[in-house]
Amino acid sequence: MPLLHKTFRTIMENKAQYLGIFIMVLVSSMLLVGMTMVADNLGHIFESFSANNRLADAEFSTDTAIDIDALEKRFNAIIEQSSVADYESQPGQTLRIFSENSRLNLPAVMEGNDLTGNDILIDPQFSAANDLNVGDSLMIRGKSYEISGIMVLPNYIYIVRSKEEMINDPQSFGIAVLRRQDLDRLPDKTDFYAIRFNQRDNTHEQTILFRNYLVTNGTTLTHWESTENNNKVTVVALEVSTLTTMSRAVPCMLLVLSIILISILLKRMIQRESVVIGTLYALGYRKSELLRHYLVYPFLMAGVGGVLGSLLGVAMVKPMLDFLMEAFTMPVETYQFNIIQLVAGMVIPLTVLCLVSHFVVSKLLTISPAELMKGARVSEKLNFFEQAIQLDRFRFNTKFQIREQVRSLSRTAFLLFGIIVATILLLYGLTLQSSLDYMLNEGIAALYQFKYEYVFNELQTSEPPAGFEQYNAITVTAEQDRNSNFYLVGALSQSTRLQLKDGSGKKLIPDRMIITKLLADRLRVSKDDEIRVIGDEDLKEYTLTIDAIADSAAGEFMFMPFDQFNAVIDMPDGSYSGIWGDEQLTFPDGVIRSKKSMEAIAAGIKSLISQTGGLVYTLTISAFILGLIIIFLVTGMIIEENRNTISLFKVLGYRGKEINKLILSSNTLVVVLGYMIGVPVLLASVSALMQSLASSMQMTIPAHLSIWNILLGFVIVMVTYQVAQLLSKKKINRIQMSAALKAGTE
Repeated sequence: MPLLHKTFRTIMENKAQYLGIFIMVLVSSMLLVGMTMVADNLGHIFESFSANNRLADAEFSTDTAIDIDALEKRFNAIIEQSSVADYESQPGQTLRIFSENSRLNLPAVMEGNDLTGNDILIDPQFSAANDLNVGDSLMIRGKSYEISGIMVLPNYIYIVRSKEEMINDPQSFGIAVLRRQDLDRLPDKTDFYAIRFNQRDNTHEQTILFRNYLVTNGTTLTHWESTENNNKVTVVALEVSTLTTMSRAVPCMLLVLSIILISILLKRMIQRESVVIGTLYALGYRKSELLRHYLVYPFLMAGVGGVLGSLLGVAMVKPMLDFLMEAFTMPVETYQFNIIQLVAGMVIPLTVLCLVSHFVVSKLLTISPAELMKGARVSEKLNFFEQAIQLDRFRFNTKFQIREQVRSLSRTAFLLFGIIVATILLLYGLTLQSSLDYMLNEGIAALYQFKYEYVFNELQTSEPPAGFEQYNAITVTAEQDRNSNFYLVGALSQSTRLQLKDGSGKKLIPDRMIITKLLADRLRVSKDDEIRVIGDEDLKEYTLTIDAIADSAAGEFMFMPFDQFNAVIDMPDGSYSGIWGDEQLTFPDGVIRSKKSMEAIAAGIKSLISQTGGLVYTLTISAFILGLIIIFLVTGMIIEENRNTISLFKVLGYRGKEINKLILSSNTLVVVLGYMIGVPVLLASVSALMQSLASSMQMTIPAHLSIWNILLGFVIVMVTYQVAQLLSKKKINRIQMSAALKAGTE
């Protein structure tokens, strides 16, 4: 019991250090439990929605009708023919209307009733944005339909018009469902098929086999989209993957900081109390009793912090999922709370901190009682760093500051690692913004010198409209990486619509085989290498030799001469599938497969950048607080260890400003070094994350951090450092000159 009283007294005397451990453990447990539960719930909701409403594995269109019954038996699958039509309900507002299915991609009615006749279902986001409710009327092609219900579709979880749009805008685009006989009356409808395999293992391989069978048996595919490449669905997998990664990385870093800090505190405490420990040994206390006493500190910090953090993590699950469900339209009955994850959030910090502390304390308590009673002695032996630096060649001030760092390597490691973590948190959001901005301005805007792109349903052989340039493109998959595909583009050799440059800034023209650097890095190929690709639609294999690498951040592409493309792909001479130009054109219904506006893409990316503002501010504040805590704790340790030295400086006539510079500024080099290491670590981490998520995003975002953001981050870190120093000056001012005299007397 007396030792327990001492425990609480010691904690109160060193509130800042133990509060720092408590906060880091609490946040670590909160993020571990909260983000893991959110990711698991999101994954479970998606899986349930996909299974219950029979999400198709692929959607495709053909030039002729297919034998559904025969194909279903051959591939043990469900195939259903569907229809879709885009209707411009008012200028700038499009409603994509699907036929009501009975077998695949079934709508889930979240409010109101299912279709009965002369009625329509609309999605909840379009309903809310345009103030449409159940019972209201909607005019489609001159006919009024009553809104009978609000529904969601499993193949349109993230409701965007096309792959080029990154942010959904329910004010201008939404989806709806009509009965099949009502949709058949619309003049511009398009028919397509959906397929879902009954055997749910290896759906990727089954999809490839099915598509290969269609192609080899003479069926021409006019459109093919696997669900695994459908960004309206894969965005959920992207979110789950991101949350899972963050739920491991951030708590792990905070836990490592807590381990280093508790180890430093326990080591300093035992060294300071060595005489007391030796006396307790002499009075009959056993090593196990003293060991239990010192393990109470990490037990209290990790136990209380872990429990409160885990409970806070559970509390954040519902608000986070409610927020995500506003973006991802899926039906939700209840959220699940995993008791195992809750217990893990409590037990993991407790176990890790106690085990590490047990190792540290056991090692320190191996000293004999007689040696302990002599008191802690400062080792006169120079460590490797101190010998290598040769401090004698420096002035006193420099020598003192360097010695403070190299003689307490654990403290320096804590500060260095802490600044690296704070830098990563601080610049993570800015890196996302900078990467998107770089992709837009240095990638898309620099590469594409046109405003509109039109893709035709059928190959064209006539001259393109005046001012427009023709091209061809297919999606292919490289043998080196079958998880994601890219575009192989045939462009005119003297194209004025593409602006390519190599790494030195020299202009490249598509009169040879050119690969973008992003794609070359992912496939790990270089100039003069051969790569084998498989066409995603015709499933033919092509061998391509790389002639040049374009330093473009626009995405993953390969460009080749237009005529060579047609010859290799076996297309008619001079035929083309798309055109680029600066004017907006109109075509008869059924002629255009897709239209892309570069202004709309730029607006989407800018909207995405603006929406990351909240993330940037949150991470900046979090990094500021974390950095402040770490620097303040380390500075406090330095002051405590140099208490007598500071008092002696005052006796010798050092002014307060000089003492503050000697003591508080000794960490400057470590702070700067931590920031310099943190920036490349962050860029490498973001680059790896973007590559791992490329298949889900259906695009590759280059990891980039502008020099201005690097400087901004450095200023914030140094401001944090200065604030911590200001807070620490009070501790130095409270040290009396008599402390040195008392120490000498003792």
